[in-house]
Amino acid sequence: MTALSDLLCAHSVGRSARSLAREARERGHTLNHDTAARYLRGDHGKPDEATLVALADVLDVSLTSLRAAAGLPSELTEPYVPPVEASRLSRRQRLAVDEIIRAMLDPGRVTTGDELAERRRTGRKRAARHGDPEPGNS
Repeated sequence: MTALSDLLCAHSVGRSARSLAREARERGHTLNHDTAARYLRGDHGKPDEATLVALADVLDVSLTSLRAAAGLPSELTEPYVPPVEASRLSRRQRLAVDEIIRAMLDPGRVTTGDELAERRRTGRKRAARHGDPEPGNS
């Protein structure tokens, strides 16, 4: 078990991975029950932000606590807001800044053109699904 899974198990007593995933979906997250089960049993890699946000919401645990247990920076949990001057950036420049931020967070992962197009289209980041590599484990 990992420190993260220990914390998750302590807050999910009596709840199955399926019930956690179902509740997460009801609250607008995309947490898969296989992903929830992996985190509860400690069989997971470096968690992505969407998964941590979903688990924090469903288990009523602070994102700060989950990040700390996962060994991630935990002092700031609000999304990064660029300075006011960033409103002058073109769409292309904004996409470039977004990709630089992703590269800084996960330098070993290569983002494909299809992934970038999907992010632009949906504006959402989804939690890992069964069979998908988690960031940092590709």
